[in-house]
Amino acid sequence: MPKTNDGSCESRERADKAVEDMKNCMGGYVPCALDHIRQYHPDLAVTIKEMDKVLMEDGALDRKTKRLIALACVAVRMCEDCIYPQARVAANYGATSEEIIEAMHVAVVVGGVPSWSMAKRGLTQILEELKNEEAEKSE
Repeated sequence: MPKTNDGSCESRERADKAVEDMKNCMGGYVPCALDHIRQYHPDLAVTIKEMDKVLMEDGALDRKTKRLIALACVAVRMCEDCIYPQARVAANYGATSEEIIEAMHVAVVVGGVPSWSMAKRGLTQILEELKNEEAEKSE
């Protein structure tokens, strides 16, 4: 039976829990788009959480590797707003700056230099954050 988006309190509570669960699973980060989906289409937020759980859990590939692949995919698809979220979650799963850059090299092989150019803003943001996080650990 298909889910409906009835906007009920129960539906919103399930969506809130789904997004909170994803936040915990993604190392404390929730993309803005997911938060908007939670607000405006609670049942879709629950569905996304379930899909993410099934597709991104450790298997033959670990979740870090899957997020690095996702990063390369969104770069090739030219989704500028998707770069930072995928890179942030990959970093939360243990990806290094070098691994993030290497994933982007793969994107360039498939999507050309425009993939890299489009990703500059998100890459700059995550690489600066990782640099600062590393500096804080050293102190």
